[in-house]
Amino acid sequence: MRLQKLGVTHVLNVAEGTSFMHVNTSPEFYAGTGITYHGIPANDTEDFNLSAFFEEGADFIDKGLAHHNGKGKVYVHCREGYSRSPTMVVAYLMMRHKMDARLALATVRHKREVGPNDGFLRQLCQLNEKLAKEGKLNGEVGKTKTK
Repeated sequence: MRLQKLGVTHVLNVAEGTSFMHVNTSPEFYAGTGITYHGIPANDTEDFNLSAFFEEGADFIDKGLAHHNGKGKVYVHCREGYSRSPTMVVAYLMMRHKMDARLALATVRHKREVGPNDGFLRQLCQLNEKLAKEGKLNGEVGKTKTK
């Protein structure tokens, strides 16, 4: 009910699962609420490949924000809101808003304290390198073309 009152139309759970370090929700949990749910079964460990879900997460966030003619609201969460979900939001900002990793992380940190684990930070750095090489980051396009 609280999410509905806040106008949330979509929920992205970046910690889907039944173990202690996960959040046990599913599409059925949100049935009848009008909220669209998507879950990613991510572990908050340095060796977990969250980057395999970056595109999927960004697509879901895009669709959610576009809902109701751009008035959709997406709630992205994990168990603590400190590592997994912020990593997904940073990747989204990089991929869809052409922010480099530092700016995207600073943007999220401006709103709340976050701390992606070292493995997730490495994956964001790898994404940054890939997007920079492809000329898909603001401020990086000129650098890429002059090399």
